[in-house]
Amino acid sequence: MKTLLKLFIGLFLVTGLSTAHGQTIYSFTDGLNAAKSQGKKIVINIYSDSDKWSQKMDSEVYSQADVKDLLGSFIYIKLNAAGSESYDYKGKKYSAAELAKALGLTSYPTHAFMTASGDVIKFKYNGVESVSFPGYVDAGDFKSILIYFRDGKYSDTDLSTVL
Repeated sequence: MKTLLKLFIGLFLVTGLSTAHGQTIYSFTDGLNAAKSQGKKIVINIYSDSDKWSQKMDSEVYSQADVKDLLGSFIYIKLNAAGSESYDYKGKKYSAAELAKALGLTSYPTHAFMTASGDVIKFKYNGVESVSFPGYVDAGDFKSILIYFRDGKYSDTDLSTVL
């Protein structure tokens, strides 16, 4: 019995520690629903399985504990632009590729942000209005981007001034 109790406690501690910095990854539809119910903004990682920069971002940026902690302030959605899924968004049906383009995909990976109600957040970068941030971003800059959106700075601050 003591062995079973020790095993249970050990398993609990290992599981608890391994998920303490974890981040739930949502599908697009589930993420929209979760954001509405939890009142959190959304970050969408638009990627392709075959893209090396998407893979590099996963292994070098998203894997960092402090990035995962910041992502806890958001609903995190991964959208495979080459996927075969279809999505209903704002009364229209989209293929994965169409939705990715509607969210501003220009290269892999691309990140888009939404309000808790599912509206795309517009922001300025170098004075130009945008709805997404394309390309690989190192961990330091990605943390700055997450803080920028988490804190609502997009309403009055150009993103280029914080990177």
